[in-house]
Amino acid sequence: MSAISERRGLVRAGRLLVVVTVLATFVLTGYGWYLRREVAASVGHLQGDVFAGMTNRPESVRISVAAAPPKTVLLLGSDIRLGADAGGGVTGQRADTILLAHLPQSRDRAEVLSIPRDSWVDIPGHGMAKVNASLAYGGVPLTIRTVEAVTGIRIDHVVVVDFAAVRDLTTALGGVAVDNPTTSTDPLTRTTFEAGRLVLQGDRALTFVRQRYGLPGGDIDRITRQHVLLSAVGRQIAARALTDGALRQKVLSVVRRDVSTDSGLDDDTFLDLFFDMATLPSGSVSFHTAPVAGSGTSADGQAYLELDRERLAAVAEAVRTGAPIPLPLTITPS
Repeated sequence: MSAISERRGLVRAGRLLVVVTVLATFVLTGYGWYLRREVAASVGHLQGDVFAGMTNRPESVRISVAAAPPKTVLLLGSDIRLGADAGGGVTGQRADTILLAHLPQSRDRAEVLSIPRDSWVDIPGHGMAKVNASLAYGGVPLTIRTVEAVTGIRIDHVVVVDFAAVRDLTTALGGVAVDNPTTSTDPLTRTTFEAGRLVLQGDRALTFVRQRYGLPGGDIDRITRQHVLLSAVGRQIAARALTDGALRQKVLSVVRRDVSTDSGLDDDTFLDLFFDMATLPSGSVSFHTAPVAGSGTSADGQAYLELDRERLAAVAEAVRTGAPIPLPLTITPS
Protein backbone atom coordinates (compact mmCIF):
# COMPACT_ATOMS: atom_id res chain seq x y z
CA MET A 1 0.00 0.00 0.00
CA SER A 2 1.46 3.41 -0.94
CA ALA A 3 2.45 5.94 1.72
CA ILE A 4 -0.35 8.17 2.94
CA SER A 5 0.69 11.54 4.33
CA GLU A 6 -1.17 12.91 7.30
CA ARG A 7 -3.95 15.32 6.44
CA ARG A 8 -3.49 18.33 8.69
CA GLY A 9 -5.94 21.10 9.43
CA LEU A 10 -8.90 19.59 7.53
CA VAL A 11 -11.23 20.56 10.32
CA ARG A 12 -10.80 24.03 11.81
CA ALA A 13 -11.98 25.58 15.05
CA GLY A 14 -15.54 24.65 15.92
CA ARG A 15 -15.53 21.62 13.62
CA LEU A 16 -13.88 19.01 15.81
CA LEU A 17 -17.11 17.04 15.77
CA VAL A 18 -20.59 18.07 14.74
CA VAL A 19 -21.47 18.81 18.35
CA VAL A 20 -18.64 21.35 18.64
CA THR A 21 -20.04 23.44 15.82
CA VAL A 22 -23.57 23.09 17.13
CA LEU A 23 -22.54 24.41 20.52
CA ALA A 24 -20.36 27.14 19.03
CA THR A 25 -23.25 28.34 16.91
CA PHE A 26 -25.52 28.74 19.92
CA VAL A 27 -23.12 29.75 22.67
CA LEU A 28 -21.42 32.51 20.69
CA THR A 29 -24.60 34.34 19.70
CA GLY A 30 -27.01 36.80 21.22
CA TYR A 31 -29.41 34.01 22.12
CA GLY A 32 -27.47 33.99 25.37
CA TRP A 33 -28.58 32.27 28.52
CA TYR A 34 -31.74 30.69 27.12
CA LEU A 35 -29.99 28.78 24.34
CA ARG A 36 -27.09 27.92 26.64
CA ARG A 37 -29.65 26.27 28.88
CA GLU A 38 -31.38 24.59 25.94
CA VAL A 39 -28.12 23.14 24.61
CA ALA A 40 -26.99 21.99 28.05
CA ALA A 41 -30.37 20.40 28.73
CA SER A 42 -30.13 18.55 25.42
CA VAL A 43 -26.94 16.71 26.34
CA GLY A 44 -27.34 13.47 28.28
CA HIS A 45 -24.89 11.86 30.66
CA LEU A 46 -23.40 8.39 30.59
CA GLN A 47 -24.57 6.12 33.41
CA GLY A 48 -22.45 6.09 36.54
CA ASP A 49 -18.93 7.40 37.01
CA VAL A 50 -16.94 6.12 34.03
CA PHE A 51 -13.67 6.89 35.87
CA ALA A 52 -14.61 5.08 39.10
CA GLY A 53 -12.00 2.73 40.56
CA MET A 54 -9.35 3.37 37.93
CA THR A 55 -5.77 3.02 39.16
CA ASN A 56 -2.28 3.42 37.67
CA ARG A 57 -3.48 6.15 35.36
CA PRO A 58 -1.14 8.55 33.51
CA GLU A 59 -0.26 11.64 35.51
CA SER A 60 -1.94 14.97 34.86
CA VAL A 61 0.14 17.77 33.39
CA ARG A 62 1.31 19.97 36.24
CA ILE A 63 0.74 23.71 36.02
CA SER A 64 2.61 26.39 37.93
CA VAL A 65 0.12 29.26 37.84
CA ALA A 66 -3.51 29.69 38.81
CA ALA A 67 -5.34 29.45 35.49
CA ALA A 68 -7.57 27.12 33.56
CA PRO A 69 -5.82 23.73 33.62
CA PRO A 70 -5.08 21.86 30.40
CA LYS A 71 -7.80 19.42 29.41
CA THR A 72 -7.89 16.29 27.32
CA VAL A 73 -11.25 15.05 26.06
CA LEU A 74 -11.84 11.59 24.61
CA LEU A 75 -14.29 11.92 21.73
CA LEU A 76 -15.93 8.66 20.68
CA GLY A 77 -18.05 8.22 17.60
CA SER A 78 -19.94 5.06 18.48
CA ASP A 79 -21.60 2.69 16.07
CA ILE A 80 -24.01 -0.22 16.47
CA ARG A 81 -22.88 -3.24 14.48
CA LEU A 82 -24.99 -6.36 14.03
CA GLY A 83 -24.74 -9.58 12.07
CA ALA A 84 -22.30 -9.76 9.16
CA ASP A 85 -21.38 -6.11 9.63
CA ALA A 86 -19.97 -6.79 13.09
CA GLY A 87 -16.71 -8.42 12.01
CA GLY A 88 -14.11 -10.12 14.17
CA GLY A 89 -16.69 -11.79 16.37
CA VAL A 90 -17.58 -8.48 18.07
CA THR A 91 -21.18 -7.31 17.94
CA GLY A 92 -22.92 -4.36 19.56
CA GLN A 93 -21.56 -0.89 20.17
CA ARG A 94 -18.04 -0.13 18.96
CA ALA A 95 -15.90 3.03 18.92
CA ASP A 96 -15.52 3.66 15.21
CA THR A 97 -14.05 7.13 15.77
CA ILE A 98 -11.52 7.70 18.55
CA LEU A 99 -10.12 11.21 19.02
CA LEU A 100 -8.12 12.77 21.81
CA ALA A 101 -8.58 16.55 21.84
CA HIS A 102 -6.10 18.43 24.02
CA LEU A 103 -6.54 22.06 25.06
CA PRO A 104 -3.36 23.48 26.62
CA GLN A 105 -3.46 25.89 29.51
CA SER A 106 -2.98 28.82 27.12
CA ARG A 107 -6.22 27.93 25.29
CA ASP A 108 -4.71 29.35 22.10
CA ARG A 109 -4.79 26.13 20.08
CA ALA A 110 -5.86 22.50 20.19
CA GLU A 111 -4.12 19.31 19.15
CA VAL A 112 -6.27 16.37 18.07
CA LEU A 113 -4.91 12.85 17.82
CA SER A 114 -6.94 10.29 15.88
CA ILE A 115 -6.40 6.63 16.74
CA PRO A 116 -7.33 4.29 13.87
CA ARG A 117 -10.10 1.96 14.96
CA ASP A 118 -8.22 -1.04 13.54
CA SER A 119 -5.14 -0.43 15.71
CA TRP A 120 -4.02 -3.73 17.31
CA VAL A 121 -3.62 -3.09 21.04
CA ASP A 122 -3.76 -4.83 24.41
CA ILE A 123 -7.25 -4.36 25.84
CA PRO A 124 -7.00 -4.84 29.63
CA GLY A 125 -8.51 -8.17 30.63
CA HIS A 126 -9.13 -9.25 27.03
CA GLY A 127 -5.75 -9.47 25.36
CA MET A 128 -4.85 -8.22 21.91
CA ALA A 129 -7.68 -6.88 19.75
CA LYS A 130 -8.66 -3.90 17.66
CA VAL A 131 -8.88 -0.80 19.84
CA ASN A 132 -12.49 -0.12 18.90
CA ALA A 133 -13.59 -3.46 20.40
CA SER A 134 -12.93 -2.05 23.87
CA LEU A 135 -16.30 -0.29 23.83
CA ALA A 136 -18.12 -3.57 23.17
CA TYR A 137 -16.07 -5.53 25.72
CA GLY A 138 -16.33 -3.11 28.64
CA GLY A 139 -18.11 0.09 27.69
CA VAL A 140 -16.65 3.58 28.04
CA PRO A 141 -14.59 2.76 31.18
CA LEU A 142 -12.62 0.05 29.35
CA THR A 143 -12.14 2.32 26.34
CA ILE A 144 -10.68 4.99 28.63
CA ARG A 145 -8.29 2.47 30.21
CA THR A 146 -7.26 1.15 26.79
CA VAL A 147 -6.62 4.55 25.21
CA GLU A 148 -4.73 5.80 28.27
CA ALA A 149 -2.54 2.69 28.23
CA VAL A 150 -1.82 3.02 24.50
CA THR A 151 -1.03 6.75 24.53
CA GLY A 152 0.07 7.58 28.07
CA ILE A 153 -2.31 10.55 28.01
CA ARG A 154 -4.64 11.09 30.97
CA ILE A 155 -8.25 11.62 29.91
CA ASP A 156 -10.23 14.27 31.78
CA HIS A 157 -13.64 13.95 30.13
CA VAL A 158 -15.53 11.84 27.58
CA VAL A 159 -18.03 12.83 24.90
CA VAL A 160 -19.85 10.08 22.99
CA VAL A 161 -21.66 10.84 19.73
CA ASP A 162 -23.76 8.09 18.17
CA PHE A 163 -23.08 7.68 14.45
CA ALA A 164 -26.83 8.02 13.87
CA ALA A 165 -26.17 11.76 14.22
CA VAL A 166 -24.50 11.69 10.80
CA ARG A 167 -27.60 10.25 9.19
CA ASP A 168 -29.99 12.55 11.07
CA LEU A 169 -28.07 15.80 10.58
CA THR A 170 -27.35 15.29 6.89
CA THR A 171 -31.05 14.53 6.38
CA ALA A 172 -32.09 17.64 8.32
CA LEU A 173 -29.75 19.72 6.14
CA GLY A 174 -31.13 18.28 2.90
CA GLY A 175 -27.73 16.83 2.04
CA VAL A 176 -24.15 18.11 2.26
CA ALA A 177 -21.56 18.42 -0.51
CA VAL A 178 -18.14 16.76 -0.25
CA ASP A 179 -15.28 16.19 -2.67
CA ASN A 180 -14.50 12.50 -3.06
CA PRO A 181 -10.98 11.88 -4.46
CA THR A 182 -11.47 8.33 -5.77
CA THR A 183 -14.30 6.05 -6.85
CA SER A 184 -14.98 3.21 -4.42
CA THR A 185 -17.62 0.61 -3.63
CA ASP A 186 -18.46 -0.50 -0.12
CA PRO A 187 -18.65 -4.32 -0.34
CA LEU A 188 -20.84 -4.56 2.77
CA THR A 189 -23.65 -2.39 1.37
CA ARG A 190 -22.72 -2.48 -2.35
CA THR A 191 -22.88 1.30 -2.36
CA THR A 192 -20.66 3.06 -4.92
CA PHE A 193 -19.25 6.55 -4.34
CA GLU A 194 -18.05 8.15 -7.56
CA ALA A 195 -15.02 10.41 -7.62
CA GLY A 196 -15.84 14.12 -7.61
CA ARG A 197 -18.42 16.31 -5.90
CA LEU A 198 -21.05 14.27 -4.01
CA VAL A 199 -24.15 15.39 -2.15
CA LEU A 200 -24.74 13.00 0.73
CA GLN A 201 -27.52 12.54 3.23
CA GLY A 202 -29.20 9.90 5.38
CA ASP A 203 -28.04 6.30 5.15
CA ARG A 204 -25.79 7.09 2.19
CA ALA A 205 -23.88 9.66 4.27
CA LEU A 206 -23.60 7.15 7.10
CA THR A 207 -22.21 4.51 4.74
CA PHE A 208 -19.70 7.06 3.40
CA VAL A 209 -18.14 7.61 6.85
CA ARG A 210 -18.34 3.96 7.88
CA GLN A 211 -16.76 2.42 4.79
CA ARG A 212 -13.22 1.10 5.17
CA TYR A 213 -13.13 -1.90 2.81
CA GLY A 214 -12.58 -0.95 -0.80
CA LEU A 215 -10.62 2.20 0.08
CA PRO A 216 -6.94 2.46 -0.95
CA GLY A 217 -5.88 3.53 2.55
CA GLY A 218 -8.40 1.44 4.46
CA ASP A 219 -8.97 2.73 7.98
CA ILE A 220 -6.81 5.83 7.37
CA ASP A 221 -8.93 6.92 4.39
CA ARG A 222 -11.99 6.29 6.55
CA ILE A 223 -10.70 8.79 9.13
CA THR A 224 -10.19 11.40 6.41
CA ARG A 225 -13.72 10.82 5.10
CA GLN A 226 -15.12 11.39 8.56
CA HIS A 227 -13.22 14.66 8.91
CA VAL A 228 -14.37 15.86 5.49
CA LEU A 229 -18.06 15.04 5.98
CA LEU A 230 -18.26 16.38 9.52
CA SER A 231 -16.55 19.56 8.39
CA ALA A 232 -19.17 20.00 5.65
CA VAL A 233 -21.99 19.40 8.14
CA GLY A 234 -20.46 21.89 10.52
CA ARG A 235 -20.19 24.60 7.86
CA GLN A 236 -23.84 24.25 6.91
CA ILE A 237 -25.06 24.29 10.50
CA ALA A 238 -22.97 27.36 11.29
CA ALA A 239 -24.33 29.15 8.22
CA ARG A 240 -28.01 28.26 8.67
CA ALA A 241 -28.88 27.44 12.28
CA LEU A 242 -29.19 31.02 13.50
CA THR A 243 -31.79 32.02 10.90
CA ASP A 244 -33.56 28.68 10.45
CA GLY A 245 -35.57 27.94 13.60
CA ALA A 246 -36.83 24.58 12.32
CA LEU A 247 -33.29 23.42 11.58
CA ARG A 248 -32.15 24.63 14.99
CA GLN A 249 -34.73 22.48 16.71
CA LYS A 250 -33.78 19.47 14.59
CA VAL A 251 -30.14 19.95 15.57
CA LEU A 252 -31.06 20.17 19.25
CA SER A 253 -33.14 17.02 18.84
CA VAL A 254 -30.13 15.17 17.39
CA VAL A 255 -27.91 16.40 20.25
CA ARG A 256 -30.51 15.27 22.78
CA ARG A 257 -30.78 11.84 21.21
CA ASP A 258 -27.21 11.13 20.09
CA VAL A 259 -24.76 12.96 22.41
CA SER A 260 -23.71 11.91 25.92
CA THR A 261 -20.94 13.02 28.29
CA ASP A 262 -19.38 11.69 31.47
CA SER A 263 -21.22 12.67 34.65
CA GLY A 264 -18.33 14.89 35.77
CA LEU A 265 -18.83 17.15 32.78
CA ASP A 266 -21.66 19.26 34.24
CA ASP A 267 -23.57 21.78 32.15
CA ASP A 268 -21.39 24.80 32.92
CA THR A 269 -18.11 22.90 32.50
CA PHE A 270 -19.38 21.36 29.28
CA LEU A 271 -20.32 24.70 27.78
CA ASP A 272 -17.13 26.41 28.97
CA LEU A 273 -14.99 23.66 27.49
CA PHE A 274 -16.61 23.83 24.08
CA PHE A 275 -16.71 27.63 24.24
CA ASP A 276 -12.92 27.42 24.54
CA MET A 277 -12.85 25.17 21.47
CA ALA A 278 -15.18 27.40 19.49
CA THR A 279 -13.23 30.60 20.17
CA LEU A 280 -9.82 29.28 19.16
CA PRO A 281 -8.09 31.38 16.48
CA SER A 282 -8.72 30.26 12.92
CA GLY A 283 -6.34 27.52 11.86
CA SER A 284 -5.25 26.67 15.40
CA VAL A 285 -6.85 23.21 15.55
CA SER A 286 -4.49 20.59 14.15
CA PHE A 287 -5.47 17.01 13.36
CA HIS A 288 -2.94 14.20 13.55
CA THR A 289 -3.27 10.46 13.05
CA ALA A 290 -1.39 8.02 15.23
CA PRO A 291 1.65 6.76 13.24
CA VAL A 292 1.33 3.25 11.85
CA ALA A 293 4.27 0.92 11.29
CA GLY A 294 2.50 -1.71 9.22
CA SER A 295 -0.39 -4.13 9.03
CA GLY A 296 -1.09 -7.73 9.91
CA THR A 297 -3.67 -10.47 10.28
CA SER A 298 -4.70 -12.04 13.57
CA ALA A 299 -5.01 -15.76 14.21
CA ASP A 300 -8.77 -15.51 13.75
CA GLY A 301 -8.45 -13.65 10.44
CA GLN A 302 -8.82 -10.01 11.47
CA ALA A 303 -6.85 -7.49 9.41
CA TYR A 304 -5.32 -4.89 11.69
CA LEU A 305 -2.90 -1.95 11.82
CA GLU A 306 0.29 -2.08 13.89
CA LEU A 307 1.03 1.23 15.62
CA ASP A 308 4.53 2.68 15.54
CA ARG A 309 4.88 2.72 19.33
CA GLU A 310 8.10 4.74 19.49
CA ARG A 311 6.80 7.54 17.30
CA LEU A 312 3.37 7.40 18.93
CA ALA A 313 4.99 7.90 22.34
CA ALA A 314 6.66 11.08 21.07
CA VAL A 315 3.45 12.36 19.52
CA ALA A 316 1.39 11.52 22.60
CA GLU A 317 3.86 13.26 24.91
CA ALA A 318 3.62 16.39 22.76
CA VAL A 319 -0.19 16.26 22.88
CA ARG A 320 -0.16 15.66 26.63
CA THR A 321 2.10 18.61 27.37
CA GLY A 322 0.78 20.95 24.70
CA ALA A 323 4.11 20.98 22.86
CA PRO A 324 4.35 21.11 19.05
CA ILE A 325 3.71 17.77 17.38
CA PRO A 326 6.89 16.27 15.88
CA LEU A 327 6.31 16.40 12.13
CA PRO A 328 6.08 15.07 9.54
CA LEU A 329 3.90 12.10 10.43
CA THR A 330 3.85 9.72 7.48
CA ILE A 331 1.64 6.67 7.72
CA THR A 332 2.97 3.73 5.74
CA PRO A 333 0.99 0.51 6.27
CA SER A 334 2.75 -2.34 4.48
